[in-house]
Amino acid sequence: MSLQGEDPESDKDDIERLAEAEIRLAHFQAEQIRHATTYFGYPEVPENNDLSTLGVSGLARLHLNNAGDPWVHGSAQMHTKEFEREALAFVADLYGITDDYWGYTTSGGTEGNLYGMYMAREYFGAKGEPLVFIYSASSHYSIPKNARLLQLSTRIIECEPSGEMRYDALKETLKEVETTWPERPGLSISLNIGTTMTGAVDQVTRINDVLSEIGWPREKVLIHADAALLGLIYPFIEGNPDLFENGVSSIAVSGHKFAGTIHPCGIFLTKKSLHGQAFGDHWIPYVGTEDTTISGSRNGFLALNLWYVLRKKGRHGLAREARTCIENAEYLTKQLNEMNYPKVSMAPKQNIVVFQKPSDAMIKKYQLAAEGGIAHVVVMQHITRSRIDGFCRDLRKSLDQARFELRQDANTAAVGGGVEG
Repeated sequence: MSLQGEDPESDKDDIERLAEAEIRLAHFQAEQIRHATTYFGYPEVPENNDLSTLGVSGLARLHLNNAGDPWVHGSAQMHTKEFEREALAFVADLYGITDDYWGYTTSGGTEGNLYGMYMAREYFGAKGEPLVFIYSASSHYSIPKNARLLQLSTRIIECEPSGEMRYDALKETLKEVETTWPERPGLSISLNIGTTMTGAVDQVTRINDVLSEIGWPREKVLIHADAALLGLIYPFIEGNPDLFENGVSSIAVSGHKFAGTIHPCGIFLTKKSLHGQAFGDHWIPYVGTEDTTISGSRNGFLALNLWYVLRKKGRHGLAREARTCIENAEYLTKQLNEMNYPKVSMAPKQNIVVFQKPSDAMIKKYQLAAEGGIAHVVVMQHITRSRIDGFCRDLRKSLDQARFELRQDANTAAVGGGVEG
């Protein structure tokens, strides 16, 4: 039997097509390896992207589907939910909520933020109360996108030049909300634990002060922490307030950033009691599990990879890497200041260094994130001091070239002016 489109004489074409595919992949791999050597602008660790270094590499060929709730195995047996729960327990322990937590492995920070906002909508909706979602102008782009998806009523809070929320602006916004809803609606407040461009941290204690000053009932407030990058650094910084003890109700953390998993993923965590009030029971008989996650089918290998990385590094390993990254960020800041590079800044106790946007060639080579007139380097584990020195040499050459071109233009203009005179 032959099917439409089959050609019995096409074996030669099949071989050529396969060869072309292999050649294209080989070229792509070489290109990505080259890019990894100058990967400065985005908070990932490209040198971790090698399955052969992982103890779980042999499992990558399996179809591992963590469908549904991590605590309910369901009828399928090919999943990694046991490992997923251990990874969740590790992060819950970092944040001191081991006795009352629920969560799951997400596809990344955007899904974690979406779930926190979704939970707030369902929590207040179950009580028959309206909801106003509040976020700062420096929040990650996923925040307003998710608000549109969920059709939330929103308010945007102005920020300081550093990117931190302005608490006086928050207070004025809450007064305006109270004028619109005299009975005071439920509030869902997005807390930035490290803004995307500058690494600024919104202070949960300052937000609590504002809520207390205007007497907003705490049972009408949920606070979601977007901690994509700093979520596995924040707990190790001395002096940082405990988030959940200070009223945070949920948190989103990326796995492919500071933890260094091979593929994009993340963790969402909240208090189990709060999650139950928001969602109740959603049993799906034919899957044999609770429908408690955004996605039904979830990649079990991501949870396994995250578990392995956290297990391998442990608390002390993460703390050591956090200290090294922060020290190297301070080193980069010092190098930039010594060359009198413009607009250099670094928020305290984090690993993002901001500076004036360099040339397009530097942006392209080092894959820097830029916005407006600034760019940044996210100093991750692979950005060593020797690489920082190389970056600064290139930056200095770029500055010298720009100054030379300015002098040439000035000389040309002067000569042209002399001729006209």
